[in-house]
Amino acid sequence: MRIAFICADSGIPVFGSKGAAVHVQEVLRALLRQGAEIVLFACRIETPPEDLQPIKRVALDPPPSGDATARAEAALAANARLEQALRAEEPFDLVYERYSLWSFAGLAYARRQGWPAVLEVNAPLIEEQKRYRELAGEEKAEAVLRNLLASATAVIAVSPGVKKWLTAFTAAAERIHVVANGVDPQRFAPQIVANRADNTLTIGFVGSLKPWHGVETLLEAFALLQAQRPESWLLIVGDGPERERLQALTQHRAIGNVVFTGAVTPAAVPEWLGKMDIAVAPYPQLADFYFSPLKIYEYMAAQLPVVTTRVGHLAEVVKHRVTGMLVEPEDPAALCACLLQLADDPLLRQRLGEAGRRFVERHHSWDGVAKEILRLAFSSGSVP
Repeated sequence: MRIAFICADSGIPVFGSKGAAVHVQEVLRALLRQGAEIVLFACRIETPPEDLQPIKRVALDPPPSGDATARAEAALAANARLEQALRAEEPFDLVYERYSLWSFAGLAYARRQGWPAVLEVNAPLIEEQKRYRELAGEEKAEAVLRNLLASATAVIAVSPGVKKWLTAFTAAAERIHVVANGVDPQRFAPQIVANRADNTLTIGFVGSLKPWHGVETLLEAFALLQAQRPESWLLIVGDGPERERLQALTQHRAIGNVVFTGAVTPAAVPEWLGKMDIAVAPYPQLADFYFSPLKIYEYMAAQLPVVTTRVGHLAEVVKHRVTGMLVEPEDPAALCACLLQLADDPLLRQRLGEAGRRFVERHHSWDGVAKEILRLAFSSGSVP
């Protein structure tokens, strides 16, 4: 089975440490375990980890620096070169593309060749670009998305929120399937994370420090917790645009025992999780919540009790007091009360952690994700 895997988003260093890069790497690994031969087409290709070395890599031209309009036009023009690159490497049994704003040639070429084509959509990029950056040519971006949806044999939406957004751009909503993100349970084996350095209680967060991750609420909750449990620590693993502001807030509020690690490699994440007793994903209230949080699945795989918020579909991911704990968003007092309950009940922490681990092993492994993707791609026939 020969797969063309396309990631034309110049904001994703496919072998880097940001969440989108980790997602690409894990899908690649899972497809390799299914016996695939992969040719990776991407704008930003650094040195891959050793286990991904067998993948053939074809570099795409990144868009030039400059204003948003010039970058968009250059990215649209790059579709011709992407098709040339595919022609040079064909034939393929499947073309698999991670959705980016301006890339459409891969799936269109697959359709003309009669190959199955899968579009993976991780976020409503048009809305994100308008809200957080600058979108040049909204009508063109929408036309690209409609083209992609028309060309795809199957569309993978990572969450119900993403599927809902996509349905506005196609009349063929039956081709859109929700396949949530996953985790490799073997990377987070319980024996790795079971050894604590001491008896100190450590609350943890892993992720890029962006406004929609709600870390400010976690800091405020931890300040309340520390007033009652001064021996507690807060470990914030990751980096991002909010880091300086959050560190300044920590200093201004004189919140002690807070450690910001900065950026860490994906390979180091299990070790950092091993230093935690409770892991938190404190998402704020967001309209049209669409995330399929890798961090929650990694917390569960690490057999940690998870605390997250009742936003979007997260109550379907984390079952309250069964596989984790749910609190109202943007409520530091409620989050603190939940953390206190877990701090004082080690048996509850253990039960939730074990149940979460079983849940991701059964329902959210990357191998399971890859099998479902291939099933959908080849639903009219057998996998090559």
